[in-house]
Amino acid sequence: MTPPDVAESGRCHLVLLDVPVVLIADDPALLATAASAYADWTVEAPAAGSALELRLALRDASTEEVSAAIRVEGSQLTLAGGGIDGVADADLGRARCDVPRRFVGDAAALAAEVTDTLLLFLLTRTGGRAPLHAAGVMIGGTAMVLAGPSGAGKSTLALSAVRRGLAVLSEDTVYVQTVPALRVWGFARPIHVLAAEAPPEVREFRLRGGRRKAVVPLPGGATGTRWADRARLVLLSRGERLAMTPVDREVAVASLARLDEGFDLLAEQSAAAVRALAEAGAWRLTLTSDPGGAIDLLCRWAGG
Repeated sequence: MTPPDVAESGRCHLVLLDVPVVLIADDPALLATAASAYADWTVEAPAAGSALELRLALRDASTEEVSAAIRVEGSQLTLAGGGIDGVADADLGRARCDVPRRFVGDAAALAAEVTDTLLLFLLTRTGGRAPLHAAGVMIGGTAMVLAGPSGAGKSTLALSAVRRGLAVLSEDTVYVQTVPALRVWGFARPIHVLAAEAPPEVREFRLRGGRRKAVVPLPGGATGTRWADRARLVLLSRGERLAMTPVDREVAVASLARLDEGFDLLAEQSAAAVRALAEAGAWRLTLTSDPGGAIDLLCRWAGG
């Protein structure tokens, strides 16, 4: 349902990862599409506190469907290509973007290609939400923060968790809040896996990290959880048999110090997030070719 505020004023109010955000657009259909992409975070009136702002403008631009290039310089991010022309300024807490007409009515594509990039850049730099390259899977009331570099198996584990009816905070990135207390935030979006790992009914594909990935939507029940105040840090590695072993806190911090592109822009914040998570202990999950078995092991270990 589109909030009344969208139609009445050309803007939509959100509380995204507990941070006030306002979306503004010069076209009602474009704003309705953007509001739909964040329907779970929409509020009917402005939230208390200073709000981040994203302004969208509809343009009759190129219909070429290519991924826009992302460039970060200091406190600014630019997003350009395929008719997309956007910039986010963390110092101001503001972003704007010219959006091609092809995105109207396609909330998933608008979020994936445009708005998530701009909003999450602002949130991670002004909202105290440090991004950690990890999947977030809920077992009981605890978030299993499954951390590792690209290719470690995060998305495959998230898909296996969904198949077992577990809630998924995120397939690839969680956002760690340390003040006033630890909270792990998720930003539920479709899971991206190699075609061979996807359910046979999946027909949508997208380039991710230069590789063609299948887009697997999360079922409705998997998106209900947005955060966890209890978390366990689990490092992912590969081996000949499944195993869970404890890891020294400093070893865990050192293991996650080498950051993939994009995450390296907030190295200090990421290290602080890892240290906060490791306060309750850290473990290593050794994976084999059986992601389902790994999720079963996690559930037994966590008492879920």
